[in-house]
Formats: sequence, C-alpha cells, structure tokens
Amino acid sequence: MKKAPIVTKNVPLCWLVGLLVVGLLGAQLSMVAAEESAEPKKLNPYTGNAEAIQQGRALYLQTGCSGCHGPGGGGGMGPALLDDEWKFGSDDLTLFKLIKGEIPQQTMPAAFGGVLKDDEIWKIIAFIRSLYQGDPNKIDW
Repeated sequence: MKKAPIVTKNVPLCWLVGLLVVGLLGAQLSMVAAEESAEPKKLNPYTGNAEAIQQGRALYLQTGCSGCHGPGGGGGMGPALLDDEWKFGSDDLTLFKLIKGEIPQQTMPAAFGGVLKDDEIWKIIAFIRSLYQGDPNKIDW
C-alpha cells in the first residue's frame, strides 16, 4: 500500500510565515492610524474671527477665568495661557474638554462646563489663541 505524501511538516512553517506577514501588515496599519489620530483636530469655528475673539475676551473676564489665569492670560494662581506649555495638550478639542470639565484629574473648576454654552467656550478659546506668544511652529489649532 502506497502512503500519501506528508505535507503537515511544511504546514506549520507556512502558517508561521503567513502570521508573521499579517502581523507586520497589522503593525504598519496601526502605526499609520496612530499617526492620523495623533494629529490634532482643528475644531474651533471662531479661531481668527475678530468679533468672536472680542466676545471671548468679554466672557473670559466675566466668568472669572482671569481670576486664575490673569486678565491678559499671563497666569497667576493658574497657569499662563500665552505659551506652548500645556499639561493636557493644546489642541482645540483638549482645551474644549478641559473647560467643559471632561478631563480626569484636571484642576480647573468643572463648574464652568455646566454654565457656559459650547459656543461661548469656543469664543473663549478663540480669545486664548489670540494671546499666544509661543513658537509658531508649535501651533496645533
């Protein structure tokens, strides 16, 4: 009786090579996805809008932001808003969530998020952006 050829010895090697290729492709795709998600979203509809910046300044002063960050954003009890040193990140969405009180372990009072409308928060952020004196190459909004 003739025995059938044994192919099972080569099958594990084929599977190993196949899994290696799939793993490498998956890792490459993950790196591309991570790079895309690492790019900050530019969400603020009021960035650069002079009228909205003035309204944002008024809101900044009225709601008490200046009590911690200073009337011109230079800091005080809270950090300065003029530079590119931001604890949680400086992109629009992060700053919006910070003001809304949606970032864990933040020290900024979360009460502002309950009082301010989304539109008002965006205007305050537009005002804060207008104060920036840091490296122009680090702007991510």
